[in-house]
Amino acid sequence: MNRIMKLAGLISLVLLTMVSIPGSHSAKAEEATAAPDTSWMRIGTIENGSLVIDRQMVVNAALEHNEMLAASGAMRDAASADALGAWRGFLPQIQLGEYFMRSDDALSSFGFKLQNRGITSMDFNPALLNNPGETNNYITRIQLLQPIFNGGMGLWGKQAANAASRAADLKHTRATETIHFHAIQAFEGLALATAFEKVMEAAVASARGHVRQAQSMVDNEMSTEADLLQAKVYLSTLEQKHIEVRNMMSLAGENIKLLTAVTTSLPVVTMASPESEAKSLNMPSSFEPEAIHQRSDLQARREEANAAGKMVGVATGKMLPHINLSLQKDWYDLDNLFGANSNSWTLGVFATMGFGIDNIGEIKKARAQSRAAHFMVDFETRKAQVEATEAWLNAKAAHEKVLVAREAVEASRAGLKIVTNQYREGLASMVDLLDTQAYATQAEGNLVQALHDFSVGFANLKYSGAVADLKQSITPAN
Repeated sequence: MNRIMKLAGLISLVLLTMVSIPGSHSAKAEEATAAPDTSWMRIGTIENGSLVIDRQMVVNAALEHNEMLAASGAMRDAASADALGAWRGFLPQIQLGEYFMRSDDALSSFGFKLQNRGITSMDFNPALLNNPGETNNYITRIQLLQPIFNGGMGLWGKQAANAASRAADLKHTRATETIHFHAIQAFEGLALATAFEKVMEAAVASARGHVRQAQSMVDNEMSTEADLLQAKVYLSTLEQKHIEVRNMMSLAGENIKLLTAVTTSLPVVTMASPESEAKSLNMPSSFEPEAIHQRSDLQARREEANAAGKMVGVATGKMLPHINLSLQKDWYDLDNLFGANSNSWTLGVFATMGFGIDNIGEIKKARAQSRAAHFMVDFETRKAQVEATEAWLNAKAAHEKVLVAREAVEASRAGLKIVTNQYREGLASMVDLLDTQAYATQAEGNLVQALHDFSVGFANLKYSGAVADLKQSITPAN
């Protein structure tokens, strides 16, 4: 009776678990008053109606709250669960069962009574044997299954699952590195748009000054109406560019919100500039080709190839002998669920072996998949070498462009001052002045772009595997 009560309690617990409503807690949460959204606090502070973000806060928020990264973590956990489940090839399995059968079959009815140890001399009456009527039978069963030898499938399967779990873990590491890099890209994109906006704002202000100066000179009959029209057209062009840049800032802010799972209607801005970021970075002295082998995505590829190789052993093991042990305990009753009129036990050892054309096909398939996985490792390694080389060359070029662009900005500013004075004195035309202004604006923009490219390129050095480690961390300058 004690056994019956325990089994009944166990099954009741399982049933209660199955019928519980998964969304009940969510429903209660929805009924409660929603708390005000404070997700914006992850990435910055509110100043003058705008969300002023911090670079490191953006990176941290992306790593903690990005949904794609969370999904990657879930896939890693799933692979780890598969590796845990792969122990089934070595460890025993216990099955609990409760069965109800009702039959008027002559053999089954006699068997039910025999299992219940209820056979009497009256049961051998030919009329009763041939027409027993309907008979019930309740069976409570506990069965233990223990693998003894399965052709190596358990061993190879466990090793394959372990390799796949390691690959998933490395993929998650790469996903983390990718989100980190994308967070830097997003922040630097906003910093770039902000810097461009300042360049365009200064250019528009200067162009308006040219219009006023041209108007004054026309009024004093020192210049023609054509100069004034040219100045106005140039101002209109810059104002349109200014609108485009402000739109770029808004889009950059939305990308940061998406990456960090922040929901706010506030405009996102940054006080940082590409110039301030670039000052905290030092270009590595050399390119390290061997560093790419430390990339987590390449290590994941190698683990996947390892797992594919182990699956050849799994496929082969299906054609080898399998030996398993079974230990079974049954309780029988003709009338009651979980009853125990009688009981029995059965011990069995089973050796099986079978093979067919499908087994040969599975082996060939597993071998082909293993070769494909190793080919992918070779290709991905060579591709990573190209990516690292490209990252190194781009960062180096951006670093050199910064130096050249700074000199160009200084020269353009001096040149603009000279031509502006010459125009006032009638020694230069409006065309000369506007051309010089356009070159100065372009030089300012080129510097901003070069500084941005260097900051992002510097972050890409580690991400691409161009260098094993960077002595200077990527943090905002104080």
